[in-house]
Amino acid sequence: MLEFVIDKLIGLLGPIATLSKEKRELKDNALRAISMALLETKLYYRDRAKGKPRNMDVEAQLSKYWGAAAIPLRHIDQELAMTCEYKADFWTDPDNWSDEELERVGIKLEDVTKAYRDIAMPRFSRATPTARNG
Repeated sequence: MLEFVIDKLIGLLGPIATLSKEKRELKDNALRAISMALLETKLYYRDRAKGKPRNMDVEAQLSKYWGAAAIPLRHIDQELAMTCEYKADFWTDPDNWSDEELERVGIKLEDVTKAYRDIAMPRFSRATPTARNG
């Protein structure tokens, strides 16, 4: 009887290991998608701050990045996935969003960055970056 139980437990180790790996890959894919959306958005804001004009093509691409990030995130954090959906909506027509509405739905870039870091690197998410020269 003990042999039977041990054989069954050993038989479960493969599927458990595979499930854990699949879950890690799912989380990594979700985090990769939101990381890309965050980075591209920050780069766009950087360019705008340096005087580049508004670019509707870039804004359309940002909408697609945020929408794509929402899909795998729904398995990890539904609230953050919905935030990404709101970000996608925002980038389809930023002029239609007031500062109050951005605050209300929690899609300010610094809020989304914090939520991403809380999931991606919870141990370090409380650390505040310091300014550096260069």
